Amino acid sequence: MERETVIATMHSELSVADELRIVLGRFPGEWFAGDEGGDRLLAEFSGDWNAIYVEVLQRFYDEYFLGLGLPKGSLPKVKLVDSRRGSWVMEAALVFLMTVGATYHVLKGLSELPKIADGLEETKNKIKKELQIRFRKKAQERIEPFISQLPEIEPNVPRKIPPKPFNVSFSIDARPIRGLTPEVIKSHSIHLSVGISRSSISIENLGSAKMINIQIGLFKSTSPLHNWHFAEAYSKMLPLLSAGQTIVLSISDFHSQAGVQLDLGDDTPLHVDCWIQDLSGIYLFNFLLE
Repeated sequence: MERETVIATMHSELSVADELRIVLGRFPGEWFAGDEGGDRLLAEFSGDWNAIYVEVLQRFYDEYFLGLGLPKGSLPKVKLVDSRRGSWVMEAALVFLMTVGATYHVLKGLSELPKIADGLEETKNKIKKELQIRFRKKAQERIEPFISQLPEIEPNVPRKIPPKPFNVSFSIDARPIRGLTPEVIKSHSIHLSVGISRSSISIENLGSAKMINIQIGLFKSTSPLHNWHFAEAYSKMLPLLSAGQTIVLSISDFHSQAGVQLDLGDDTPLHVDCWIQDLSGIYLFNFLLE
């Protein structure tokens, strides 16, 4: 898998302005009418908003880093991380396709990191203005023809997109740049897959290195736990789990320190938490058995 280093995160929200709600409200009974109609309309054309968002951000950040002297083939990429209703929310990340250390040295060769972060954050207002223009143009292309085909409710009802159809917010957080460091970072990776039922638990080592001296602890409760102490768990020890290996253990193999056997056999909903500890660290997995 290609290494990626996030240097900034971006957040934007697109909502239907009152001017467009008035236009949409002239077609009662349609699926986009009512209090939530505008949000449904935004979701219907979500692919258009997402594509514009990534395109605009990429263009601005390409221009910014080219202006700092970064070669075209080394430019960071904008990646859409999430998009969702409410009204329409878009989250993106600006990433370099390289390690943290390599990213630090590339940026340090251009300027001081705080200055680069400040420069990125100063693009906010220009990007917001461009997004407003592009979203409005797309609304004219996509929504205006759509409503123009609807049956006429009243004669001479305007079907044009208003000058300000959307409220647009945009923010950028460039703190990840300021946090870059040339120091060697101590790190651990977790490559585990854990599955559980009322009768068994499976543990798969997805990594390329073996795990040794593995302590497994299971906790059960009728409500979510917020504190865990291994001494209170039903536990079992595994001496070795090789790379790519999966092991399935019976729930009855787990016992408390008092020797009580774990039982998940009843049909009541149970929160079961799995504590796995090896020489690198402690990993906690949470499950709800319904």
